[in-house]
This record gives sequence, structure tokens and C-alpha cells, in this order.
Amino acid sequence: MASLPPLTVLRRVGGLTVAAGTLLAVAGSGAWFAVTKQLRAEKITVPGNAPILAGETVQDPVSAYVEAVVIKGNAERGAGGRTFADISDALRTVEKGSEEEGKLRGQSASLATAASLRTALMTSVLAYGVSALVAGLGAFFVVVGSQLRRIDGK
Repeated sequence: MASLPPLTVLRRVGGLTVAAGTLLAVAGSGAWFAVTKQLRAEKITVPGNAPILAGETVQDPVSAYVEAVVIKGNAERGAGGRTFADISDALRTVEKGSEEEGKLRGQSASLATAASLRTALMTSVLAYGVSALVAGLGAFFVVVGSQLRRIDGK
């Protein structure tokens, strides 16, 4: 039968766990605030055709996600419901230099810009998730480490 490690070892591990947890909690919180600050600096406002948060500043994961959804819908409407693949196929069959080619190229450029904006916004949503995970794990480690430090052997 294996025996438990000495109490001093458990207390030391508890102290290290508290320190690591504190570091994680601070890092996760710092990342959350950094992303928020950067989004606010962009001064993006959720448009009026958004399902929720219309007129609000994009500054958190929900407003960033809503903005990405609105951009997607607006881009699809602007392209007449066409996708990149549809537009690429159509460009192969239209006459070079025609008005139709210009229209298709404009739609393609709009879809590309929208995809880029959506990617940036979804990256911020992901960053919020990771920072929340790190901060949450940090808090968990602080609690576990605190309990390890309180072991008294009785």
C-alpha cells in the first residue's frame, strides 16, 4: 500500500498551485481587458439591422459575434445570395471587360472584405473564450492550492 507524501510536501505543492493559479487568473483577466480595449478603440457600432444590441459599441464577445453575423448577412445580400464559388464559376463564363464581369468582381471583393472582417471579429470571440478559460482555471487552482495548504494531518 502506498503512503501519502509528507504534509510539508503537500503544503508546498499547495503554495505552488496558489501561485500558478494567481498567475493564470491575472493573465486571463489581462487578456480579456486587452481585447476589450482594442475592440473599443475600433469604435465599431452594431448596425440597426442586428437581431440584438443594435446601436451598441462592439466591446465584448456577444457584441463581436453579433457584428460578425450581421456582416455575413449583409455581404450575402450584397452578393445577391452568391458565394465565392458561384462568383468564380460565373467569372469563367462572362465576357472579359463586360459590365457583368465588373459587377461580379465587385461582389467578390465585397465578400472577401466581409470574410476578413468576420474572421477578425470571430478571433476576438475566441480570444475572450480562451481568456475566460485561463482565468477560470487560475481561480480553480487558487482554491485547490488553498485547500492543500490547510491540510493539518488530523
